[in-house]
Amino acid sequence: MADNRTRPVSRVKPATIFSAVAVGAVTASIGIAGPAVADQDYPSWADVQNAKKNESTKQAEIDKIGALLAGLQAAAAEASKRSQIAGEAFRLAQDALDTATAREDSLKKQAVAAAKKAETSKMRAGLLAAHLARNGGQDLSVNLFLKGAGADDLLHQLGTASKLSEQSETIYRQAIQDANTSSSLGAQAEQATAERERLAVDAKTKFDTAQAAAQLAVNAADVEQRKSDELFAQLAELKDSTAELERQRAAGLAAEAAANTPPPAPPVGGGNSGGNPGEASQGGGNSGGGAPAPASSGGDSAPPPNASAVETAISFAMAQLGDRYELGGSGPDAWDCSGLTRAAYGAAGVYIGTHSATNQYYTMANRGRLVPFSERQRGDLVFWSSGGGDFYHVAIYVGGGQIVEAADYGKPVRVHYIWGMGDVAGYVGRPG
Repeated sequence: MADNRTRPVSRVKPATIFSAVAVGAVTASIGIAGPAVADQDYPSWADVQNAKKNESTKQAEIDKIGALLAGLQAAAAEASKRSQIAGEAFRLAQDALDTATAREDSLKKQAVAAAKKAETSKMRAGLLAAHLARNGGQDLSVNLFLKGAGADDLLHQLGTASKLSEQSETIYRQAIQDANTSSSLGAQAEQATAERERLAVDAKTKFDTAQAAAQLAVNAADVEQRKSDELFAQLAELKDSTAELERQRAAGLAAEAAANTPPPAPPVGGGNSGGNPGEASQGGGNSGGGAPAPASSGGDSAPPPNASAVETAISFAMAQLGDRYELGGSGPDAWDCSGLTRAAYGAAGVYIGTHSATNQYYTMANRGRLVPFSERQRGDLVFWSSGGGDFYHVAIYVGGGQIVEAADYGKPVRVHYIWGMGDVAGYVGRPG
């Protein structure tokens, strides 16, 4: 059967002409609240030199540049988040399409087999009709049953024949049943085809939306990079430092702030931890209250990690460091978040769900493999959610507050601190 998967999005590249497209326009397009970054009054080098003349003006300029850098980073981070959310919506749509395609294929095969069986039953019934016409004194014509009559007419008229033997009755009833089964499966196959076609359109729409969001994210990151390069250089001039040192200092402060953010609390009162992991969008709420609590694993303690599987999975993920991000990417040199985690644990022989962060979360929930974020261990799956029961990102925890992840366009597979604590789910998944 033809492959119905939507082709993965090709690598998105920054716009070649973006100087006139400010970060404010990008953030407005994706609905980020707050003042447009492009409207900010960026300092000139003359401003920097003038600010160095006394300590108060110098500190004011340092504070201003710091605020501008924070705004650039926030705009780029929000654009990336929107891209990740759109990407997960596509992956969920593709999951549904794959399931529908498999169901359509199965029903078509069943319908073909049922039609063959129904035809065989009809022939047996026709032979029975011929026998009755010859020997039973019935007013039935062999030509009527074997040549001129359709299946419905044949079975109906055969059913009116009197004094059928027990064997004849069985043949008749089996023919009726097989004909009905064939008709039913044929109708179901037609419905499955219509549903698959509908889901294919939906997947394509979400694919296009994800591409557009990805382009906005790449553009915002491009602006952040270009603007921040000059701002860090100006900051270094003011502080008698170097631009690289200031960039490293800013990254370190961001990592420290994330590490000092209180971990997300598990949902209170549980939630729906049952259901079918294939129906990953079921379940409810965000990571703070509506995401499902883990199913019982036979006690109050968390299930222990499978050390061998953990190290195999992490080794696999680490071997992909530097590979590019691609929506729908599942290797060998391009990945998205759930494609990387799925392949990493697949290398260890552990199934964690489909190619979807949401499905992987609910697969862990259904198997009783969710544990509180505060109890995270090396190898656990960390999830991000913006609410509504869907999870837009997943990564593998490697210890020390760090993860290995395929984050988004423009960010190759990397080891990074756990970012976006406000969206991190209250539970991590522990494959095993």
